Amino acid sequence: MAQAGWRNKLSVPKAEQQQQEELDHLLMLEAIVIKKHQQAFSAEELVDTRKGLIAQVKEIAASGKGEWIIAMERGFVANDLERYAKAADKEMTSSLNAALQGFAAIERKHRMVDNKEQYKWVNEEFSFPKNRKQGLPLDEARQAFASHRARLGNYVKYRLEETEKQLVRERGKALSIAEQDYIARQARTLGVALPQARKTGRGRAGVS
Repeated sequence: MAQAGWRNKLSVPKAEQQQQEELDHLLMLEAIVIKKHQQAFSAEELVDTRKGLIAQVKEIAASGKGEWIIAMERGFVANDLERYAKAADKEMTSSLNAALQGFAAIERKHRMVDNKEQYKWVNEEFSFPKNRKQGLPLDEARQAFASHRARLGNYVKYRLEETEKQLVRERGKALSIAEQDYIARQARTLGVALPQARKTGRGRAGVS
């Protein structure tokens, strides 16, 4: 059964509780259907469940709320970790544990990034040019975002079912929105002007 991982450390407004519960329900349902799929042919049911998850991911991504998106993706990772741990897949389990450590770093920096006094120490710690981009520190959160985006990109290469690939792609798009939100908050706290995002006709564009 999937854990409600995206409620462990980040508080979400009460108005969004219903959507949280729906996503948690769909994650649990996906785990159940996967188990059934291993026992009997239920591919259609699994596809339908993942379509429901895709719709939820798109809705949460459309909110543009970084903390909400991060909490959602953390829930996906916790759900996958439980599944692969049971399957004794050591390589995937190690990767997912690393992902959770990355999200812990993101959460720590989220609690600091809007506070000028607290975040100035992070800014000074990442002062070398190689540790900065467009005047902003490539701190632990930025590094964790980049690592998990790469991880999701690798997942797409090895997933066989198209709906599963689509779900992972949508998760990646949502994570990019959360990353841009974090970068904007860095810039606001440090008083750095970011270049205007170019409109490409393909959705949100931003600085990465």
